[in-house]
Amino acid sequence: MNAPSMPGPGRRGSLTAPAGTAAAAGLTAPDAAITAPGSSLIEAVLAAFQTQRVVAIGDAHASQEVHDLLLTMLSDPRLYGAASDIIVEFGNAFYQGTLDKFILAGEPVSDAGLRLVWRDTTQSPNIVVDSPVCEQVYRRVRAVNWTLPADRKIRVLAGDPPFDWSTVTSASQIPFPQRDLYPASLAGQSLASGRRVLLIYGGMHLLHAPHGRTLTRLIEQETGARAYVIVPLRPLATDPGGVFPRLAACPRGTVIPTAGTWLGQVSAGDILPGATASVNGQAPKFVNPWCGMTFGQLADAGLYAGQAAELTASWPDPAIYLDPVYWAELKRRNAIQAKSTRPPLDTFREQRPPAYPLPQAGPAC
Repeated sequence: MNAPSMPGPGRRGSLTAPAGTAAAAGLTAPDAAITAPGSSLIEAVLAAFQTQRVVAIGDAHASQEVHDLLLTMLSDPRLYGAASDIIVEFGNAFYQGTLDKFILAGEPVSDAGLRLVWRDTTQSPNIVVDSPVCEQVYRRVRAVNWTLPADRKIRVLAGDPPFDWSTVTSASQIPFPQRDLYPASLAGQSLASGRRVLLIYGGMHLLHAPHGRTLTRLIEQETGARAYVIVPLRPLATDPGGVFPRLAACPRGTVIPTAGTWLGQVSAGDILPGATASVNGQAPKFVNPWCGMTFGQLADAGLYAGQAAELTASWPDPAIYLDPVYWAELKRRNAIQAKSTRPPLDTFREQRPPAYPLPQAGPAC
């Protein structure tokens, strides 16, 4: 999980997209994505689950509009029965019992106890973990589960590897290397039990990768199950390929497949942000890891949430950082990791503008 304006690790390439994904989202001709209404997120996910056992949706961290679409999908009773388990990035598996009690059993859980689920991940301190949209996902699934019989309830699994922040005294104790391995193992257990898995993770964890170790690639290697990957289409600060004017006629919330459409042929670097990388111990550089790749090689569909000027961010209330106990803990964690958070910790108490920060494109290939 990374701050929305900053690219994170693991930007990797891919194999080809599967045949038939265009039909799953209702758009087949190259120009159809411009003029046709397309499919909603729930329709695309339900169609994908007819042929796939794993569906993955990229989480544009702190994006209000992307989470509006996620919450609309999670409110649809048809999802409950199509998916069995939802694995999310913004939850520490150390508190899985808390999630099961709250979401599956519908029992009371204190606000203070529930907050630990998303506050105590490997990504803390990071302002996006306190974004209200994370909590809303848990509460929305609980609300729908409460109306359903036990055999249709969805279990939400915290995908961040389990550990107890209160015992951490050095950065080596934070299980960063398990961030993709652990949720891949969870997915493998679910699939082995005959269940169907919905992943909600930062999009860079989900890309199809022939050489890397993204979450979806690990699941495929472990189980043979290929995920249907839907990545939010976030405008880049410069829109180098002129992608978003072509999307302007689409209704917001449209899922556009990459197979058989112009979107699949777009250079991946015109849609996905650049990354900071260090090679052979050299000083980190801002690079374009997507040279020579198309978006269709990396994802099965894109989720259009709107033009740059229409996108907003869901920031936490700065007042939560006036809590002296929480603030002291964040400072302790920051000191342990000996790094500047994204954004810096001393800016957490500032009121932020509502506009969604646009990531930078990588250098031209």
